[in-house]
Amino acid sequence: MIFVSDLSHEPNIGIFWLVKENGKIVFLVDKVPASQGDCHENMTTWGEHYNFWEQCRSKNKKKIPSRVPMWSEYEEWPRGRVVYDVGAQLFTVYADRKLLTKTMRVAISEEFCLPLLKTRYSSDAHYISIRKL
Repeated sequence: MIFVSDLSHEPNIGIFWLVKENGKIVFLVDKVPASQGDCHENMTTWGEHYNFWEQCRSKNKKKIPSRVPMWSEYEEWPRGRVVYDVGAQLFTVYADRKLLTKTMRVAISEEFCLPLLKTRYSSDAHYISIRKL
């Protein structure tokens, strides 16, 4: 489980939020290299939003980049998921529409080390938040 950016250049898959705390936007991420994800049929995926949020609540506050999970629910903040389609050899980022701006796409791509020409972005009704960044 990784809470902050790492220096790996292998593309990653997993779940993420962007949260705002003290006026600063912070990534909250659970990711692994795509080669280490869980394969379900033709999709490789990693992580569960609810379970990870609850783990963050129970962790030492110094080990996570934000205290937001301590006082809010996981559905409140813009979130998303990165999966890998093995057959198509394509990464897909499913996310709240708030996170599909050009600036946010670049930030997500950098956070997950995603290849520009092998990544697509899609909004998903499952990822609708009430908070603004």
